[in-house]
Amino acid sequence: MTEHPYTMHIERTIVDDLGLKLYDKVSAVVAEIIANSYDADAERVKVEIPLGKALAIKKGGKIFQSGYCIKVHDDGYGMTPEEANDFYLMVGRHRREYKDQGEFSREKKRPVTGRKGIGKLAPFGVCKTIEIRSAGGKETSKGYKVTHFQLDYNDIINYVKEKSKKSKEEQVDYDYHPKPLEDDGKWDKKPGTIITLKNFLPKKVPDKETFGRQLSYRFGLGTTDFTIKVKDTKENPEPEFSIQEVKIPLMEGTKIDVKNRPVITDSGEKMPVRGWVGMSKTSYKFEEFAGVRIYVRGKIASLTRDFGLPSGFAGEFVARSYLVGEIHADWLDEKEDLIQTHRQDILWSSELGQAFSKWGREIIKEVAKAGREPRRVQVCEQFLVKSDLKKIAHNRYNDPELEKTVLDLGEKIGKFASEDELEDDDYIDGLREIILTVAPHKLLIDTFKKIQDMADRNGKVDLKELIKLFQTSKIAQLASYGQIVSEKIKVIDIFKKSIRDDKVEEKQLQSLLENAPWLIDPKWEPITANQQFKSFRDAFQAWFKKKYKKEIITSISLCHPDKRPDFIFLHIENSIKLVEIKPPKHAFNDEDWKRLNCYDDAMEEFLKANKSYRDAFPRSFNIILIADSIKLKDTSNKKAFESLEGKCRLIPKTWEDLLNDTTQFHKSFLDARDSLEGVKS
Repeated sequence: MTEHPYTMHIERTIVDDLGLKLYDKVSAVVAEIIANSYDADAERVKVEIPLGKALAIKKGGKIFQSGYCIKVHDDGYGMTPEEANDFYLMVGRHRREYKDQGEFSREKKRPVTGRKGIGKLAPFGVCKTIEIRSAGGKETSKGYKVTHFQLDYNDIINYVKEKSKKSKEEQVDYDYHPKPLEDDGKWDKKPGTIITLKNFLPKKVPDKETFGRQLSYRFGLGTTDFTIKVKDTKENPEPEFSIQEVKIPLMEGTKIDVKNRPVITDSGEKMPVRGWVGMSKTSYKFEEFAGVRIYVRGKIASLTRDFGLPSGFAGEFVARSYLVGEIHADWLDEKEDLIQTHRQDILWSSELGQAFSKWGREIIKEVAKAGREPRRVQVCEQFLVKSDLKKIAHNRYNDPELEKTVLDLGEKIGKFASEDELEDDDYIDGLREIILTVAPHKLLIDTFKKIQDMADRNGKVDLKELIKLFQTSKIAQLASYGQIVSEKIKVIDIFKKSIRDDKVEEKQLQSLLENAPWLIDPKWEPITANQQFKSFRDAFQAWFKKKYKKEIITSISLCHPDKRPDFIFLHIENSIKLVEIKPPKHAFNDEDWKRLNCYDDAMEEFLKANKSYRDAFPRSFNIILIADSIKLKDTSNKKAFESLEGKCRLIPKTWEDLLNDTTQFHKSFLDARDSLEGVKS
């Protein structure tokens, strides 16, 4: 045996760039070793590893080993000491360019996954010592010759440092010599290789499920003559298991087989692909499978969620959330290498990469379109279960027709629920309450339509059917009114607290009354502010400013945050209501009257001068004054006040009047709703 049986030509930058920087996950390192086993025609690979354990920990700037090692055994054709020197220890040797290795494996003629000869350095991303023991070559009477040596990161670094001190002439013959180990030159009965990793960096092995999933992600070999088993070496180990293909449950009708859908380049060349793309049933929680996996020669090359498709396409959210797939495109690594060194992505900017991207974007659009309705149905089913809508509708209404309407509406709205928010109880409760609130109104409208359809049907009316429809409409009306009033009672509670709060601001009360005018008169319902009313309000403010040289504000919506309206206008039943308020416990005095009387005169003069507004609001206007007490000292002011009140032009009310009137009015509706059960036939 020579003094140095093994020689490696290497630079530190290569070790760092292609080991430490590219491979920092234990699963990625093990996958690279397994890929070499596959290229060596192995049929069985066994990984011995402490699942879920820290290989080393760092404390106080020092690394402490946990006493574990990682071993990868295979039954491939192995290598002799000579082959180790000629092939394995030649870093960066493009094996496919050499006839003695080539593009296919030696015996099984598998398309090899390796190309650049750098995978052997991957372990330096997690450890500092790599032990190689391999038996190979031609079988002899002694068996297969063993090569056994060790690569040590620290030795390589020291070698590089020493080499840098040498002259250029001396550097030519100054090489790194891996250390031979005890079995070197011996013989084994069977060929195969064992790679052992030791002396770890602070890394942790994933748990069984995660490690298995990560290894499965990296291989898409789809062959029956290659198996990977994992043996847990920690105390209280997990049972031994095989790496299996991860089966992703797909939405029905979304899977597209791409074997007859080649990628077509700009020159018209057809590049074959195989595999599938589809939509998963649920938004996939594991990043390794969330998207389309692209394999080259059975090894992961890229994972993409969109093939570079710009945002804004139909079904985009669904596609990005549920898209999964497995595509094999071996030509990405044939004529030219279009896979980035870290094997995490493809060179999309290349001519073939752009053609592949265009092809993928069209596939995604098809899948997104196909998955839209199945996804909606699925989300709807989840919503109905999580919301318990059927049970709650029965408890609230106890009426078959109304319950059916609730469920019909729930199915329609549930299809468009946000799946991400279906885990949020507040979101579920809010959506369910909307459905329960709207359902009676929908049933009422649907019932009236059925009555109309019955009347239009040859003029013949089925009396029994008509009575049944009227009963349904009565139930729906009571349910609708009850819901509306229930919400109003909540507003009344807020109103009650506000008027009894000594610190309540006048602006807050104005906002409450403008948005809920039924607090002033229970029969008043807000009317959508039409253009005519908006025009009147704007015109009056402009006219008042010109006439009185003073700017006024007549709506909260027109008010600056640090100001409040002078009064508020309401549009009720073809009339204008001018609402003036004094805060609770504040009296309406002579100064207040002077201002209010000015508003009255201004309104009368403005409407007299503008016939179009008189016609638009034929019931003219009233002044609603809300104040807890009237304290007018001036006799003429008292008479003027009483005169307007006598004409019903001025309607004074106290805050307690408003509260009592509206509470009693709406409570009577609640009593009617409570009698709902007695109405059913």
